[in-house]
Amino acid sequence: MDSSSCFISLDVGTTSVKVALFDRSGTMLGTALEEYKLDTPAEDIVELDPEKYWQCCRRGIRKVVEQSRVEPGTIRSIAACTQGETLIVLDREGNPLRRAIVWMDNRSKQEADEIKAHLGHNRNTGQVDIFPTWPITKILWLKKNEPAVYREIDKYLLVEDYILFRLSGQVRGEYSLYTSSYMLDIIRKDWWQGILDFVGVSRDQLPELCESGEIIGSVDPVVGKDLGLNPETLVVTGTMDQTAAMIGAGNITDGVVTETTGAALVMCETIDAYPTVPSSNLAVQCHAIPGKYFLIGWCPAGGMTLKWFRDNFYDGEGADYDSMTAAAAKVPPGSQGLFFFPYMAGPGTLNINPDLRGVFYGLELHHTRTHFVRAILEGIGFSLRETLQNIEEMGTSAKEILSLGGGARSALWNQIKADITGKRITTMKCSETAALGVAVLQACATATYPDVETAVEKMVRPAQVVDPIPKNVALYEKAYQKYIQIEREQLGKR
Repeated sequence: MDSSSCFISLDVGTTSVKVALFDRSGTMLGTALEEYKLDTPAEDIVELDPEKYWQCCRRGIRKVVEQSRVEPGTIRSIAACTQGETLIVLDREGNPLRRAIVWMDNRSKQEADEIKAHLGHNRNTGQVDIFPTWPITKILWLKKNEPAVYREIDKYLLVEDYILFRLSGQVRGEYSLYTSSYMLDIIRKDWWQGILDFVGVSRDQLPELCESGEIIGSVDPVVGKDLGLNPETLVVTGTMDQTAAMIGAGNITDGVVTETTGAALVMCETIDAYPTVPSSNLAVQCHAIPGKYFLIGWCPAGGMTLKWFRDNFYDGEGADYDSMTAAAAKVPPGSQGLFFFPYMAGPGTLNINPDLRGVFYGLELHHTRTHFVRAILEGIGFSLRETLQNIEEMGTSAKEILSLGGGARSALWNQIKADITGKRITTMKCSETAALGVAVLQACATATYPDVETAVEKMVRPAQVVDPIPKNVALYEKAYQKYIQIEREQLGKR
């Protein structure tokens, strides 16, 4: 094995690209951030010029290569993890025909209903229902509303495919990213022909699918020269960003859960096989490890609720998160009867009235601004426990929770989550867990390590362990039962 092996990871998110360079021990040697602003010209419309994805990747790669000062020959490979569902359409020359339709775009509500009316709900897709988020609904929208574009489409791609295409010239996709396309039968790992026929998509218009962590070629020589890379640098398939973060945290075996409190709250648990009886409100996704799957549940507004409260109710002194949470630590567990239901953008996968939005409940005259902060932290914790219960109702038992995202930087929030769930919370040493997960896949693809398990053992390291405080667990058990009662009796839980 080459002791000087390095790997470039591209984490292409909704509003930014993070580029990171890792060595074979999992040490991050350099990082760069490039941001972009989404185009939102009308209600339910969210788009972006695909070239912006590529140019941000290009600038980030060049910065990381220059800053790290590693020899280009030591960079073995490059791969990407990306947001799911964002649709990019190319012509026969490989040029985008229009702006990318971003995953959060909701223009295709009517098309989602139309597909469901004609085909019903296919659980072999792993999804709990048909939403306008899924790319297939947007393809049908293009067919009906932009026929001139539709006739010229040679390839339908997602963001990861597009970046790999720009790097190598190869059109390839991987199963984990296409799980939420609503075009893939994730049990057979093949396209769902019925929906392709209904919408009017040929298999030739879709990328050839393979597993995550597969070598698809080398960097195009012209592109490599521009980026400062050796032309022998390998291009490897990555995975969806949430899946990458699971691997970067070591969530690769049955019974391990990751929770990510970023803008949204997302919880994922690895399972060794497709569930015999799928949950009614938890999606099943293809894992980046062949043969495995994972359960995923989410609340669309996680950490963004704390940002919303800060931006609207704090000004000047004490308006930073550290000061806010330090003050909230002095408020007793349970926020003295104040509850927050964090559904600012809807309830996500929880089995709750889909029209429900954020609620502060139990407000009394003695409550202060700081009580609201603690109630927000606890509300996310209660949502986390509710999702965890949904996962455990499928017969699994979470041994520990690996905490990721910006929320994991808060000691108070980690303790609250541990106390509410009664589970140990572990944070990770590497803050860029998704990018590290992609590096792990590359280490396996290049035979730097023989398998994912070995690569995780060598490259992934925990930072802090937070155990539940017994007296707080008892207090939060009562508060959680009250939370569920309010949700059921007052807020329309189904």
